[in-house]
Amino acid sequence: MALTLEAADRPRPQDRARALARSYAHGVLVGRTGLSPVMVGRAAELDRLVGLVGARRAPVVALVAGEAGIGKTRLVQELVRRVPAGTLVLAGQADPGTVGRPMELFLDAIAPAVVAPADAPGRQAGATDGDAPGDDGGPAGLIDVVRDADRPADERVRAGVELVWRLARGRTVVAVFEDLHWADSESVAVFERLAEPPPSGDDGPSGLVLVGTYRPDGLSRRHPAAEALPRIERRHSVTHVHLDRLSPAEVSSFLAAVYEEEPSFRVVDALHTRTGGNPFFLEELVASSSDRAPSDVDAPLPWTVSELVRSELDDLDPDVQELVSAAAVLGRRFTFDLLAAVTGAEERDLIARLRVAVDRGLLVEGDPDVFGFHHELAREAVESGLLGRERRRLHEAALDALRAAGSRDHVALADHARGAGRFDDMVSEARLGARESLALGSSYQALQLAETGLAEVPDDDELLSIAARAAWLAGLLDDALAHAERWLALSRAADDVDHEAAALAMRTRVAYERGDLDAMAGHTEALISVIDRLPTDEARARAMAAVAQSYMLREQAEATYEWADKALALAEADGLDRVRLAALVEKGSMLLMDPARTDEARELLEAAADEAERVGEHLLAARTLNNLVWHARQWSDVDQVRTLIERMRVQAQAAGFDTFAVTDVAGSLAHLAAVEGDLDAAIAHLDEAQRVRDGHAGWIRSDWTAVFRAGLALEAGDLDDAERFTEKAKPATARTAVAVIGLDLNLACRRGDLTRARALLADLILACDAEGYTSASQTHDLLSAALAAGLAPDEMRPLVDRVGHYVGHRLDPDHPWRRLLGAQLAEAEGAVDDAIAGYEAAAETLGAAPEILAGHRGTAHVGAAANLVRAGRLDEARVHVTEAARHLARWRGWRVDQLRAVERRLGIGDEAAGPESLTPREREVAALLAEGLTNSQLAERLYISPRTAAVHVSNLLAKLGMGSRTEVAAWAIRTGLADG
Repeated sequence: MALTLEAADRPRPQDRARALARSYAHGVLVGRTGLSPVMVGRAAELDRLVGLVGARRAPVVALVAGEAGIGKTRLVQELVRRVPAGTLVLAGQADPGTVGRPMELFLDAIAPAVVAPADAPGRQAGATDGDAPGDDGGPAGLIDVVRDADRPADERVRAGVELVWRLARGRTVVAVFEDLHWADSESVAVFERLAEPPPSGDDGPSGLVLVGTYRPDGLSRRHPAAEALPRIERRHSVTHVHLDRLSPAEVSSFLAAVYEEEPSFRVVDALHTRTGGNPFFLEELVASSSDRAPSDVDAPLPWTVSELVRSELDDLDPDVQELVSAAAVLGRRFTFDLLAAVTGAEERDLIARLRVAVDRGLLVEGDPDVFGFHHELAREAVESGLLGRERRRLHEAALDALRAAGSRDHVALADHARGAGRFDDMVSEARLGARESLALGSSYQALQLAETGLAEVPDDDELLSIAARAAWLAGLLDDALAHAERWLALSRAADDVDHEAAALAMRTRVAYERGDLDAMAGHTEALISVIDRLPTDEARARAMAAVAQSYMLREQAEATYEWADKALALAEADGLDRVRLAALVEKGSMLLMDPARTDEARELLEAAADEAERVGEHLLAARTLNNLVWHARQWSDVDQVRTLIERMRVQAQAAGFDTFAVTDVAGSLAHLAAVEGDLDAAIAHLDEAQRVRDGHAGWIRSDWTAVFRAGLALEAGDLDDAERFTEKAKPATARTAVAVIGLDLNLACRRGDLTRARALLADLILACDAEGYTSASQTHDLLSAALAAGLAPDEMRPLVDRVGHYVGHRLDPDHPWRRLLGAQLAEAEGAVDDAIAGYEAAAETLGAAPEILAGHRGTAHVGAAANLVRAGRLDEARVHVTEAARHLARWRGWRVDQLRAVERRLGIGDEAAGPESLTPREREVAALLAEGLTNSQLAERLYISPRTAAVHVSNLLAKLGMGSRTEVAAWAIRTGLADG
């Protein structure tokens, strides 16, 4: 059957179910376009193939390899859609029986291009008189030779190659030979000869791309393609494209494309597990579902997949079939010894049977003596074909064998207990396994086991508590919320105050992770209300420590100290070391936010981190180390900080705190890279973390990662990226409102939208007042953008005045940040001497706080240099420029642009910048200078002070490398800027 070249209308999944059952050939569906309107996970491979078309005149060979159903046909179809208009496409597909039918694959490929059926010879459209039927020199005569089974094989092959050259004269050609592992030897020979250039002097194609697809496991040693492909590789440059299975993230993208809605993590995880990421199996399962994305992840297999897999067993010996059936019940992975115990086979006999199953591609040996099915769906198909009593007997045998061997694989034990109908044993194994998995940091496995037990005993308090905690640690906050809510409701109904308090503590933490601070406050009050009813000091102390954590996370200092001290008193009186440690961490973390007590706090937390690591309190250790990282004594001591980050990563992984180990560690590494001045490395850390998060469809998005990434994009001057990541951080929560509004404000300023900027500035001040904190680094960035855009210093001063914890902890006037911000305002107001003093003081002292990046220090030196130039102190300015260049060597964006402008003023920079480097306000000033306006007139026209106008003029001169206003005016007229 010829490859379908035309795009089909997008079908509904239920309408495709029957259509997808046609034309199977051991797992490949002929001509299918797929359910998804876009091809998922193959963009790079497609780009490689498209890049070959028209790349050169000589034939180009591409070999596309992959297992059955991996998407080779879909990739080729997408290639055909992307080729330029006028390209001749010859595409054929072999079938399992083709190997015994000479030239069949070639004829399948050539048929659409040559209209010459055996019973009614005709001409191809556009054929010349020399191409008449029966003329062996023309295409019609050549096709007759190819079809003539009485001709020698070599003669038919030569005719086929010549036919292609005739059809291809002066044209770009894409020739596709699909499924070479089933191809007849003559068609393989044509494929191999087409890889050679046309005969000398022949007017061949303007370009030929020869594409062959095949299954590596389908090439036997005696198959003609098994010998031809290596020869082609030896003689020609071959582009190899190997298609792998889809990742979980790509399965998620596939489902989103089909159903136009984001699938849940559970659906993605289950479908990826069942299909192994094989696109064909995935489409079969989806096609058998309804209009909506599948939610029953254990739905029966569609008959097409089942029959396809079972057909592979038909010609196996009964003893091998028996082995495969037993293997299907044992699960995804099983050992040789377990299989031997269940089947009762002798070792030599079992090895012989396994060899057959492995050679047939049914089973694979992943590790020595450990086997599994090539696809999970294959295992399911085999198991579903067993009688109920067969399955129960095999599960029973597997359970007994595992227990006799002392196995601690509780997942397998619970599964076999369920399959054997021994549900009490299933719950027991699930409970024990969930406890152990949680203790070992295997959060997702703990969740799976807990939910396995809950399927039988849905009101079990312990299993609900494990499920809630495990889901939270694994980053599945929706699941954590659902389990915690049920746990809380059942505890209250049973008047079980111990479990009620524990459930409230979990609900409080989940609310924090979701950014729901109102819910967090409500659950905290509810927890406080039950403390006096708790039966033991230990339970009361734990609840008090949880209350202290809630207040600490919301930065309410007095309440944190109060509840931490209460927990400490009980813990020390009763010798509750772990509770004491938790209370110390909450208190110490709050103390870190008090500038007057940071040394005390750091000493306390360093001791707590050491103790938590020593006693195996991994989660507490990770949190403590994280707080120490963000309040490190000197971020310039990068080795010390990097050591803390590595310790934090190890402890988070040991605790099974998956999102923390990915997002928080990446954020810390990104911040460290930014402190060191490596902007691209910082971006890379965050992008890698996002890639990992994208592979976990159930993870709640990381607002802070998006905020941080948007900020780095602004640093680099990538405004589109900055906007994209800002949108990812929305809708803003109570935790992120200030940051998100600040990003929007920065973008508005960078784009010159002053009306929107002023509105957002008012919103930002209100949000800062509500939060009780204004970030110095964010204010510095906003001040830079706003002043460059044309906002007046007085408009920004209210924000600057709020910097710090302004409810009791505003920054001291001599603080480096205050010096830097004050210098920025002074510069904008034209107070050059004040600006120089502020910038120089900031440059000397910046670096003592964790928010200080190399870029900040570089900007302080640039600001000092720029104002020293204005004061005529050029030698001093050069010293600051040298320091700024050192800090900004691995940076880019607006800070570097400012440095280059000052360098040009000093005669040490590159050539002057063009109009694109100017801010919107600077372009306005340049246009007005072209009108001959003085600084006073500029100030009047732009509603700014004369000193601010002078600063804008000075900035223009620096950026453009010019020495006078007249030069700027002439330049503005010459470049057309004055006309705008």
